[in-house]
Amino acid sequence: MTSVTTVARVRYAALASVGLIALGWLLYSPTRGFPFVFDDHIYLVQNPLVQTARSFAYPLSFADFATISQRLGLDPDLSTNFILRPFAYLTFHLNFVADGMNPRGFRAVNVVIHCANAVLLFHVLRLLLHTSRKRDSVSPFSAGCIALGSALAFLVHPLQIESVTYIIQRFTSLATFFNLLTIATYPLANAARNPVASLAWRWLSVCALIVGMLSKEILFTAPCMLIILDWLVVGTPAKLVCRRAVPYCACLPIIPALVALTAAAQHGGRANLSEMCTIATTGLYTPYDYALTQLSVVLSYLRLILLPLGLNLDREYPLSTSLWQPRVLLSAMTIAVLLGSAWYAYRRRTGDVRYSLLLGSVLWFFVTVAVSSSVIPLPDLMAEHRAYLASIGALTALVCGADLVRTHLARDNGWRALLPAGIAVWVLALSGLTLARNDVWRSEIRIWSDTASKSPGKARPWLNLGVAYAEHDKFEQALPCFRMAIRLEPAMVAAYRNLGVVKNALGKYERALETSQAGLRYAPEYCELHFNMGVSYCGLGNFDEAIQCLEKAVSVAPSHVPSHLWLAAIHTQLQHTVRAAEQYAIVAALRPADAQIHQAISRIQSQVAQGDAGAL
Repeated sequence: MTSVTTVARVRYAALASVGLIALGWLLYSPTRGFPFVFDDHIYLVQNPLVQTARSFAYPLSFADFATISQRLGLDPDLSTNFILRPFAYLTFHLNFVADGMNPRGFRAVNVVIHCANAVLLFHVLRLLLHTSRKRDSVSPFSAGCIALGSALAFLVHPLQIESVTYIIQRFTSLATFFNLLTIATYPLANAARNPVASLAWRWLSVCALIVGMLSKEILFTAPCMLIILDWLVVGTPAKLVCRRAVPYCACLPIIPALVALTAAAQHGGRANLSEMCTIATTGLYTPYDYALTQLSVVLSYLRLILLPLGLNLDREYPLSTSLWQPRVLLSAMTIAVLLGSAWYAYRRRTGDVRYSLLLGSVLWFFVTVAVSSSVIPLPDLMAEHRAYLASIGALTALVCGADLVRTHLARDNGWRALLPAGIAVWVLALSGLTLARNDVWRSEIRIWSDTASKSPGKARPWLNLGVAYAEHDKFEQALPCFRMAIRLEPAMVAAYRNLGVVKNALGKYERALETSQAGLRYAPEYCELHFNMGVSYCGLGNFDEAIQCLEKAVSVAPSHVPSHLWLAAIHTQLQHTVRAAEQYAIVAALRPADAQIHQAISRIQSQVAQGDAGAL
């Protein structure tokens, strides 16, 4: 009888796993042909660090690598991000090696990771329920429904789209995979009777934790959750739990150490607390205001998990500045009620493992979301991908609570189908919302039109919508978007830059000059604005002024290739052959693999050799 039951469980687990993978692929495979979006361009497409295997040898020249993005004139966060998340970047690099910067491959890997997370979640919940010392308190039917229902809800929930369809947010889904893998292998190490097998599972679990920490910093809370689940759900005595947790807690310094080393390298060898914070935080908010705001942000994540309507890539969220604001007080009270209710229910029914799992799941949500929703001010007050890992706890708590309600309200077997039927309806509804939301990501114009309509008072969505229009040569539609961005944020120099580019493309050179000059009031040393002015003067036929502006641009950013190319082109037109050759030589050094540049140099050198009269 026992062997029959075991076979049935294995068959059920296999079928459930295959079903989860098939459903996940069905929902997300249509997105494989979608383009790169938003930060995909900065952190992948335009990031030279991803495209070379030499980047992964950075520990050998740590100090140089920590500042390389600044020396290349790129976003300083590129090298910092790479150092903190090298394993995630390794997967991006392997995508690039396999198929270049083709979004299909990147997206396919993201979908596979998400499906694997759902399968792992299913098996983790089954392990927790089957290895618990209170496992006899839950029927196999309830255990199966809780595990599969939670995994299905996690798989199809539209809130996960930003961590799957948004390529660069693989950071989050990959770290979640290793978090779940750590938890899945942990009980196997504890249950193994063979010491060698136990040690092997333990090391696999610890290695999964380390790799996850090198994928994204959200795994800082993983040792804490291991302790909570082992003590609360499995029922292991506290002393034994603490002893088992030692190798996991020993990994906690990894992330702070990387932050400290990076900060020291970027600040001339110093690494005080203030400088450590500067590489991970923003100066837009104080830690106090940010922490107050996160009380309501956490509840906003919960609201989106319960009712996933109004999803938004770049949310406009109000900043809280006082503890006595009604929003802050109400949020704090609501969080206290949720935690208190879960604890009260657990204390009343300590013998039922479902109440233990319910409390553990509630704690999972609040503990894991605390990495981004605490006192460390991140650039955006709220971002949907930050709820990916935390949603596991909220969704599991919902399914577990639903099974408890079913058990109390329907004690005869005639109502056994109530929970599966409810889960099926819920999963179908979430799947429909996911398909509809994924379709918004089909193009950059669509996603930023949607975002700007939902965040009309935020400048960045308008800026990105304008860029999307401009990249599709829809310059007239781009103009009002950039103007709106400037109206909302007058110091946004990127909006002045792009508005100038569009006006130059439309032949409105004098207006483009005015736009660039207006932007220079906020950023006098901004290379792109000087470059735009050079293009505008060139369009007006004023080559002397154009050369001055372009030379200013390269003095600010010596590696700015477009400015060197325009200088080369102007000098060629003016028959200043030697000067043109000098500019092409600079570009050749910056782009050694560009065959067209070397051909241009050959032509210029030929003219110089023939004694061109304009060479001087």
